[in-house]
Amino acid sequence: MHKRPLLVVLSLLAALPACADPNAAAEIEIRRTNALAAISAVRDGYCALSPAVRARLRDAGEIDPALDNCTTPPETNPQETK
Repeated sequence: MHKRPLLVVLSLLAALPACADPNAAAEIEIRRTNALAAISAVRDGYCALSPAVRARLRDAGEIDPALDNCTTPPETNPQETK
């Protein structure tokens, strides 16, 4: 006779952790966005380095050559910009 209410209580206790906090999804999304922004900033900073510095980092084994896919902007002639 007491088995059924006990089973219901145990089922409810097992299901409670599965209930999502309404703010949890927003917090996760904010953290994901911040992480992606940080990764992008590091990549932009790395790509802003001169090709010679990036080559030295690759040669030193600090950077995986397969991950170094920065495009070097064409050099502009200062006289053309005046």
